[in-house]
Amino acid sequence: MITCTVPSCSNPTAGGTVCGLCLGRFRAELVEVADLVDDLDDQVARLTRTGPRVGSRPAEVGLPFNFGAAEVCDDLRNTLSTWVRELWETHGPRRVVPTGENGPDGETLVDAVLDDLDLDDTVPDMAAWLRRHPSWVEYHPAGGELVDEVADTVERVRRAVDLPPARVYCGPCPDCAADLYARPERAVVACRECGTRHDVEALREKLLDAARGTLATAAELARALPRLLGRELSPNTVRTWAHAGKLAKRAPDSRGRPRYRVGDVIDLALASPARNVTRAGAKSP
Repeated sequence: MITCTVPSCSNPTAGGTVCGLCLGRFRAELVEVADLVDDLDDQVARLTRTGPRVGSRPAEVGLPFNFGAAEVCDDLRNTLSTWVRELWETHGPRRVVPTGENGPDGETLVDAVLDDLDLDDTVPDMAAWLRRHPSWVEYHPAGGELVDEVADTVERVRRAVDLPPARVYCGPCPDCAADLYARPERAVVACRECGTRHDVEALREKLLDAARGTLATAAELARALPRLLGRELSPNTVRTWAHAGKLAKRAPDSRGRPRYRVGDVIDLALASPARNVTRAGAKSP
């Protein structure tokens, strides 16, 4: 069995270096960060500044540059461009080109040449390119490092732009199989690829039903389920349910950590009063 190489995960993979759960989360983060790039640029230019503080000096007001956001913006672009280049150099198609020389037997020698990648180095274009090549990420020797580094950078972007609640993953589009992500509280989601509109609740119920038989640790459940359930779920809550006898422990993972059936956790979460997922620092009603 091959274990996922993302540092925070120990799920088995389908033969690559990244498991399906981490790969799906990675693609969701790429969708999210592509939508945030304009907000991040606004932060860099301080266009979202609400105004001067009371008692501040004129020289302190309206600075035209936000160095913290600018650093995050540069890191985001550098992280995506580095991994785009790495994936292209590892998996990109190569064409055979004669070298102009002959071997000892007179046969023409050839080289396998990698063409230049025709891709703009904008954040949306690079994020979209990475989303179109999930298998390249899944089977790259450093796939776990790639997923982990992008996740860390996206989290920094979210903090920099004070992101509201993250989009909810709704599963693949029934018509074209493209991944669907809906804003919180939205009843309908439109597919970006084919334009078809779908009922969010029906899609999420189908997705949750498909995951019910899966086993996962408390940490894995706390990372994956909040976006699907639309409510908070901490590893401690899962462990508390198990300690109270509400949740049965299943076969442990390769590190000896207890796992739980996803369907059992879903049922408990939906039956328990819980606060909706909110951004850091915001109070739930």
